[in-house]
Amino acid sequence: MLFIMACSATKYVPDGDFLLNKVKIYSDTKDLSSSELKQYIHLTTNAKWFSLFKTQLYIYNISGRDSTKWINRTMRKLGTPPVMFNERDAQRSQKELLRAVQNKGYIGANVELTTKIKRKKLELIYRIKGGQPYKLRHFSYGSTIDEDILNLIKSQPSASLIKEGMLFDINVIDAERDRIANLLTNNGYYRFSKEYITFIADTIRNSKEIDLKMRFIPFPGSKNYKPAPYRQYHINNISIITDFDMMQGTSPSGIEINDSIHYEGYPIYYKDKLLLRPKVLIDNLHFAPGDLYRSQAIQRTYRNFGRFSALNYSNIRFTELPEDSTKLNSYLLLTPNKNKSASFEIEGTNSAGDLGMAASVSLQHRNLFHGSELLTLKLRGAYEAISGLEGYTNNGYYEYGTEATLNFPRFVAPFISKDYKKKSNASTELGFRINYQLRPE
Repeated sequence: MLFIMACSATKYVPDGDFLLNKVKIYSDTKDLSSSELKQYIHLTTNAKWFSLFKTQLYIYNISGRDSTKWINRTMRKLGTPPVMFNERDAQRSQKELLRAVQNKGYIGANVELTTKIKRKKLELIYRIKGGQPYKLRHFSYGSTIDEDILNLIKSQPSASLIKEGMLFDINVIDAERDRIANLLTNNGYYRFSKEYITFIADTIRNSKEIDLKMRFIPFPGSKNYKPAPYRQYHINNISIITDFDMMQGTSPSGIEINDSIHYEGYPIYYKDKLLLRPKVLIDNLHFAPGDLYRSQAIQRTYRNFGRFSALNYSNIRFTELPEDSTKLNSYLLLTPNKNKSASFEIEGTNSAGDLGMAASVSLQHRNLFHGSELLTLKLRGAYEAISGLEGYTNNGYYEYGTEATLNFPRFVAPFISKDYKKKSNASTELGFRINYQLRPE
């Protein structure tokens, strides 16, 4: 270790360049934490072990300059080359750092960039002078916001991230846009996004106070019709297609189907054979005809079908009814996975000089009862030649094992209500395993 550390860290630093030894951030404001601001620095130094030793750099520097020798090439692969100071990246980081500080409310802040050079090592220093931050004096909603939406937003006053008297933090304001967009899409406002939410900020003269107003931009229409802005949508029909081919096309009308059934009012289309039992398909839906469109229900449905080993892909598409309608037709598109698979594994072992080998074969059925139940059967055998044990020269170690597991992608238990099972994300596994070992000692 002493030999490695004795190597010059700048051995492979060319003349005129500098090894970036350290990057430091100093701030005159407690609210601007140096550790939080490091993410905006686009410069990294050579890694240190235990925050003390640049071991990988030292290993790289041990290598000789003759790259034709294998030892030199090996040492360079094990180590890391020196990180050089790049003035362009340093200035870019300075701009990013200034922008981040200003976004936190310190609009009049300044970031100074200085360097300290000792031999061929360079230390980079950023000094942040925050000054007095801007604060939010008053927050209001503009007249462009629909009354129903405004009442929905105001129904959760404690959930709002924007508070009067807070720092004028752009990150907090943007997070409020995300919150409101999620609130609206979970209450029927289909296709709404945070891009429709804007803010107008007015500074108060001769002060560090800001008045902030939220407004909505008009909802864009389409070529065929112009829907009224920000309307609540309801689910009209739900069609389930169990043999969707991703390579076939994107239009549900162009999907090849041979047969269909209706179960509890839901049409289920399939090509040759129904993939999953109708009850399994319906029980894993978290939205129904007549329901208000809710993004949370859509995501829960995605999670449910994503756990099915019998499916390779699942997608939910919505189409708006023509003319002046606030109803959505839904298509649940399911792409089946291969029902059966087999795998074989082989391994070699060496236990204190005793050589051995093991092999196993596994069989899987991903849709045993047409409810995406996963059955796994596995057989394993192993042998190891035992040596060095007195009296057991010609004996070996044998192992045989078998196991069978059956996984249900739902909670299976008696006396449990259907609603609880539907809300639960749990799965159930039944397992049976036997292992037999014959040891000579």
